[in-house]
Amino acid sequence: MSELGVALIGSGFMGKAHALAWANAHRVMGGTDAVRLEILCDTPRERAEAMARQFGFRRATSDWRAAVSVPAVDVVSITAPNGLHREMALAALAAGKHVWCESRWR
Repeated sequence: MSELGVALIGSGFMGKAHALAWANAHRVMGGTDAVRLEILCDTPRERAEAMARQFGFRRATSDWRAAVSVPAVDVVSITAPNGLHREMALAALAAGKHVWCESRWR
């Protein structure tokens, strides 16, 4: 079984929901890859560090571009404000990552 490295951008209400979902996916779904909470991104950096500790991410950053570029990340979970999703998602896809976000682009 392999591990899935996760980057989370945003740690507000939806970010917390995604963090909890990722942390429990293997237990709930069974037979899936194990999840490694690799990096959490938020601003300011102090918030990112506090939330990373709270949810068990290995590291934190306040630079979403750095988060989507981490080689150990396989999937980027985007929970920042909807107006930022497109740029973040396209950058993550360009970096070869899978993307999970909920928004409509116009």
